[in-house]
Amino acid sequence: MALLDVGPEQHRKVLLPVDESDHSLRAVEWYFKFGKLPHDFVVMFHCMDTGNILSSSGYMWAGPLQMTAVENMLKEKEQEVKELKLKYVNLLNVNNVQGEFLHSSALHHAGEAIIDVCEKRSVDYVIMGNRGMGAIRRTFLGSTSDYVLHHAHIPVTIVPPTLKKGKSE
Repeated sequence: MALLDVGPEQHRKVLLPVDESDHSLRAVEWYFKFGKLPHDFVVMFHCMDTGNILSSSGYMWAGPLQMTAVENMLKEKEQEVKELKLKYVNLLNVNNVQGEFLHSSALHHAGEAIIDVCEKRSVDYVIMGNRGMGAIRRTFLGSTSDYVLHHAHIPVTIVPPTLKKGKSE
């Protein structure tokens, strides 16, 4: 029996949170190699972090920001999302998997947005990568994958980074 096999002719809905990182791509490739079932429907989800636009723009310190600057930053983000969508929809097509690409803008934690999509889309299973932060960094910075693992009420697979040669656990 395969991972979370739901029986013949039944569809399993799998969420793959994606971004521009190699960690995200690694998790998607893991799904295609080890986790894919014949009748899966894949939801590729990207959470566009618009919160960092305001913080990186100096809005908090320099007073009101020119709207054109914010609009330009948002247009850049939208272009990045279009390119990301094209990349991942092509991967779905090449691997002959049915699915969709969703994205949202989030001023809150990406993990909360992922959990929200899981609930609203009735997702059965989440597969995502992580950056391989140590326990101390994860404690102070937080981790999207940790958040999803502890708040999802469905199975979650975290695909770790590959160990570099010469490094041990």
